[in-house]
Amino acid sequence: MTALTVRKQDGVFVLDSGAGGCASLRTGWTWRRGEIRTGAGLWTVAPTDRRRIGVTAQTEHGVAVRLDPLRSHVPGPGGVARWAPGRCGGELVRDGHRIAVRLPGRLGGPIRVDVTGVWAEVELVTLTACFALMSRRRQRTLNTMAVISIATQGPVG
Repeated sequence: MTALTVRKQDGVFVLDSGAGGCASLRTGWTWRRGEIRTGAGLWTVAPTDRRRIGVTAQTEHGVAVRLDPLRSHVPGPGGVARWAPGRCGGELVRDGHRIAVRLPGRLGGPIRVDVTGVWAEVELVTLTACFALMSRRRQRTLNTMAVISIATQGPVG
């Protein structure tokens, strides 16, 4: 098993793979879109639905990664990939190989990723999974803020 971490540095989420590779994820404050940069290229990442359950990472040539509980696709040979997002993390499994992502309990903490087995484009797949989970977390936060704002009738003073 390989343990990876994703840390925020200067507004960009950087994957520390220990192998010297440089992969990063840059997003806007709403997390509706992002950009993943690895040694292999540049991908645009975005949710596929309003609830942000599914996401894709793609270039102008097509989709490289699709994470969705109903139909997932990741690069490389192998069987069907299964993506299971949760509130505090998610898990991608294919042919007994696994990528488990755990979000930090506190704001600004590192994201922990445990990789078991061999994955093609592991940096791209890992950062896509991180985007999927963090995008859902951001949506929950924005929805909560909207409900509180409506319930309190806006600012008092």
